[in-house]
Parts: sequence; C-alpha cells; structure tokens
Amino acid sequence: MSEIHDSAALYAVDALEPGEREAFEEHLRECASCRREVAEYAEVGAQLADGVAQAPPPSLREDVLAGIRGTAPLPALPGAPAAPVPPAGDRGATVVSLDGRRRRRPLPAAAAAAVLVGAAALGGWALGVQTEQRQQEQLAAQEEQEQTRQNRLLGAPDVVTRAIELDGRTATVVASRQAGEALVVSSGLPDPGEGREYQLWLMEDGVPVPDVHFSGGEVRTWLEGDVGDAAAVAMTVEPVGGSQTPTLPVVASAEL
Repeated sequence: MSEIHDSAALYAVDALEPGEREAFEEHLRECASCRREVAEYAEVGAQLADGVAQAPPPSLREDVLAGIRGTAPLPALPGAPAAPVPPAGDRGATVVSLDGRRRRRPLPAAAAAAVLVGAAALGGWALGVQTEQRQQEQLAAQEEQEQTRQNRLLGAPDVVTRAIELDGRTATVVASRQAGEALVVSSGLPDPGEGREYQLWLMEDGVPVPDVHFSGGEVRTWLEGDVGDAAAVAMTVEPVGGSQTPTLPVVASAEL
C-alpha cells in the first residue's frame, strides 16, 4: 500500500506502465488522499511546464514527419478502409492509436531521467507544502496556548494590574498569585542603551530573584518565576543577557 501511495506523482505525469496505472486508478476510487495529491501534482506540473516552455526548433517538423514515415500503420478501425502496409524494413514502434488511446513503449533513458527529475521536483514541492502546513499548525497551536494562558490569568479571581512608570513611559504588570502568573506589557519603553537590557526581579522575602530580561520598545513578556510568593516586582538595567544580582539603582517597582 505504501508503494501505491507513492505513485501519485508518477501517475500525474503519466509515467506509469499500463498495469501500474490500472492498479493505481482502482486505488484512486477508494483513496481521497491520493486523489487530492494527483490533482495538486497535476496543477503544479502544468505550472512548471509553462515556466520552461520553449518554441520548437525549426527541424522538429521534419523530424516528426521522418518518424511518421518510419512508423507502421495500425489495424484499421471497424468499417474504415484498410491502409497500405509498408515494407517490413520500414516498420517502427507504434506510439498512439487512431482511437486516441496511448500505446505504451519503454521510455528511453533520457525521457525516463526527465520523468524522474520532474517527479523529484513535484515530490520536493509536496514536501515543502507539508512543511509549511506543519509550521502553520505549530503557529496556530502556539497562539491557542498563548490565548488560553492569557484567559486563565485574566479570569483569576485575584488578578491585579500594576503600572510601572519609567521616564514618562508606562509598563503594566498583570499578575495573579492564585494562577502563579504575571504578564508585562508596554506600548513602548525607552531604549536602555547600547549593550544593555531591562531585567525584572521578583522580590521574595526581601531577596531579589532574577527573572526575564528584554530590550526597549514594545514589550509583551511573561515572567518565568512563580509570583505566588512574590511581594513585588522590580526593574533594573543590566548588561545584555541579564544578571544574577541586580545592578543598582532600581529604575521602577510595583507591589503585587
């Protein structure tokens, strides 16, 4: 079954042998996933073909006519007049019948390579689509988790908001001891300076516990520590990467 699923790209570029094609078409009747893949491969294959389409060389007509002259006629359709049979030495391989149905012959090496390259390109495209879909799904899951976390904080019975003033700019701390969470948001904090960041500290029994650090501008960050035991939150300016002990002075603080 895994092999027949893998035939979608080859079916779309008409590169299956008759027996394989019949088996795959029977499989298509029951497999919606393969039908969708074939449709996608066919659409992209047409786009790829349009992108590399070129005008035929002037010699193509003569080459085709020469090939026709070396091709044996097919059996006449019922009721059709019989066609003359050329000498045996002039007979070649039949490619297409008069009723429009294809007659398979082994692919030449160059044609087989071209089909494989095309199939590989389509397979790469499909992999890219699947990767993009996974990324979108992961992003949607992250957004859903963020929304759930935010709703849990805002819905906590003891949620409080505290404003932190810094050089005329305001950052808001939304915190809940019961939820053990705190979120800091600001529409724009001043630039802390080159090679510097803001850092928050949770004050537990008078001891500053290092927490998140961030640059200026728009801020939306969750504190990493448990605010359940914190009496206040303080802010300092630290070297990029944060510190384990605060660098004085404390530039802002708020009781929780």
